[in-house]
Amino acid sequence: MRNYAPWVKLMAWIPLAAASLALIAGAPFLLQKIASPETDWARLSAISQTYGAVSVLFSAAAFFGVVMSLLYQSRQTRLMHQEIRSSMHRDLILYALGDEALMQCWEPPPPGSTALQRRQGAYINLIYRRWVDDYITGRENLEAIKSTLIVHFRGEIARQHWLEGGPLWRDYANASGSRRLRQVVATTDEIYAQAVAAGPPIAAESYFLPPSI
Repeated sequence: MRNYAPWVKLMAWIPLAAASLALIAGAPFLLQKIASPETDWARLSAISQTYGAVSVLFSAAAFFGVVMSLLYQSRQTRLMHQEIRSSMHRDLILYALGDEALMQCWEPPPPGSTALQRRQGAYINLIYRRWVDDYITGRENLEAIKSTLIVHFRGEIARQHWLEGGPLWRDYANASGSRRLRQVVATTDEIYAQAVAAGPPIAAESYFLPPSI
């Protein structure tokens, strides 16, 4: 059986469209009939033109609002895609942390590294990447990132990570063309240099007290 539903809907709109066109076309004649002989049409025309100018302003404001809405939606979509990519990268790292064979699928570590040092470096890089993403997406400001890094670089493993991974992050930031990424990496370099100048880090093995007997 053929489906006539679309044609039925179209036929239902035709009388309404015809009535609208007739109302628009007959509006001038209708106004002449109901207006009094003393009506000053020139004055009404001037008032109409004034409101026409105001309507242009409202139309421009509405158009500006639409443009801003589209830009906002575009930014939100871009941030959503970035979050998805970051989540996928984080999952890949977490899968590999428990399997040395999978860790070998990533880039080779610095010469002389142990498997434990490799896992620690990969994990702390995930921590740092989270802070970078928070700044790029606007969830955190630069001052908040600075205060976090000051505490972060008190630790031995954090400093070792940036000593080895800092040049890679700088190269990546310069190649990405992202101003905010370059800002957060430069800030990290600054806080790291201040931490090194302040003295040696806290050794990882001294983080916790030995278990009581």
